[in-house]
Amino acid sequence: MNNYNDYYNYINSGYNDMNFMTNPNSMINDMNYQTVFPNTPMKTGSNQIAETFTGFKRGNMFDNLYDEYKNYKPQELKAKSEREDLLMQIDEQRFAMIDLGLYLDIYPNDKNALNLFNTYLNKEKELKRVFESKYGPLTLNSPVQTNNWLWDNSPWPWEVQK
Repeated sequence: MNNYNDYYNYINSGYNDMNFMTNPNSMINDMNYQTVFPNTPMKTGSNQIAETFTGFKRGNMFDNLYDEYKNYKPQELKAKSEREDLLMQIDEQRFAMIDLGLYLDIYPNDKNALNLFNTYLNKEKELKRVFESKYGPLTLNSPVQTNNWLWDNSPWPWEVQK
């Protein structure tokens, strides 16, 4: 801007229009979660909810809410042992439960989502039982099946095996 006329034209051109300040409700409605999640629950069929492995890998269980960033491809997760495979499956189920739990916070009456959540919960419990029977407790409150305290035995669930 070289002179007053350029500045005056800029001011009156609408580039700096602050009319949204006169109606803050329009701005609030734009930020409302209902624009992302419409009033009707999403269909939780196989075409909307990803498989647990896919959802865990990309960080989103909902196919219609996942937007790939440019050409980014999530890293392939490969277990090196049966122990790592069981841990990864447990993590997949837990992630699916957390993501679906967030959805259920908004739509607590969605029976399909609730049934799917319970399916993930039962699968996670079964995987934990299998892991703990083979490799020891995952958490401090895991049931101990022996007379010995197993929590301090190595390797711990998060330690990398070579």
